[in-house]
Amino acid sequence: MIFYHGTSKENWAKIQKEGVLWGRRFIVDENRNPIKEVDRCTYLAVDKEEANCYGDIVLRVEYDPFNSKHNNYKEGCWQVRVYEPIQIENIKIEI
Repeated sequence: MIFYHGTSKENWAKIQKEGVLWGRRFIVDENRNPIKEVDRCTYLAVDKEEANCYGDIVLRVEYDPFNSKHNNYKEGCWQVRVYEPIQIENIKIEI
């Protein structure tokens, strides 16, 4: 299936360096500064327009939610949270 992920240029460079798409969730303080890492997960949007709200770069991600139990996929949901790394070869910059 095709999903989308919005990110910044800075984070795209980190994704390329690490070789996987695997975000980080943090507890933040009142100024939105990270305090503690909660877990690693990636948010995927079902449509490109939604992903566009989350960064300068939109990634087109090939991911099969039925091939893994490490996600919260539900049919009809606008967003999926993935708790495993997605290999870089399954990701392309959406133009």
